[in-house]
Amino acid sequence: MENLDRFELAGGSVIGTRHTKIGRNNQDHFLWLRERQYIIAIVSDGCSGGQYSEVGSKLLSSIFANTLARYLNKHHSILSDENFFQHDWLWHNVRQDVLARIRIIAQDMDENLIDTICKYFLATIVGVVITPNVTCVFSCGDGIYFINGEKHVIGPFAGNKPPYLCYGITGSEITRNDPSLLGIQRHGIWPTDSIQNLLIGTDGVVDLMELSEKKFPGQDKLIGQINQFWTDDIYFRNPEWIRNVLTMVNTEKRKPVWEEKNIVKCPGLLSDDTTLISLRKSEEILWKQFICMVNQYD
Repeated sequence: MENLDRFELAGGSVIGTRHTKIGRNNQDHFLWLRERQYIIAIVSDGCSGGQYSEVGSKLLSSIFANTLARYLNKHHSILSDENFFQHDWLWHNVRQDVLARIRIIAQDMDENLIDTICKYFLATIVGVVITPNVTCVFSCGDGIYFINGEKHVIGPFAGNKPPYLCYGITGSEITRNDPSLLGIQRHGIWPTDSIQNLLIGTDGVVDLMELSEKKFPGQDKLIGQINQFWTDDIYFRNPEWIRNVLTMVNTEKRKPVWEEKNIVKCPGLLSDDTTLISLRKSEEILWKQFICMVNQYD
């Protein structure tokens, strides 16, 4: 049985240049819940066509995480069951509870339920739940995840139209053709003791990966490979460092070219909002725990 205290987490997000240009907010959101018996982490990407979908991405991810946590707390005695996350009833009930709460919120906001959902609440989620025995990656919509450095891209979907969770309220021709898309997709269940590192991200992370050999705007330093987010200690020592690096990637710079008596504009490189959460096991944390235990008996 794995000790979840060994896991370090870090996360960050940046607004895409496309949204900056039109005066929109960052429509992504990320969060995690950490308890002794589980870790839940979720990234969410609001629909770019939704006028205020940053509201939905924040509320949806929070409601989903806390709803799943309630089920884990309720069924604490069977968390050691490796088949727990394979049970359809769990994900069906979590989904139904989340949609019921979103429906109540939307109805309180406006009588036009469908219009309110489309303006505020269309968002994707990619998440992971970790217990001492098993780790499960889940999603509704597109995104990306890495398990022990191995990449898995979710989507893209036909017409670049992902199945948003709240289509369970509004309906959609996308899910009408394939109702199974309305469910919470489970992408894998692994023994937690086999997990060394894990990353979940919105679809903007796919674009970030393609920039590894490019330089930060206005600098001579390469952006680097995606694995830096779980191999470099600084991301886990400084909680703002992922956001700082993503911001550097997306900050426009003006660089003087003295020979030509000219100023070159170096634009931000991520057109879409980009958000990720990285997790890894820390040998340092395990060592510190061992030292503390030894000191107790001195």
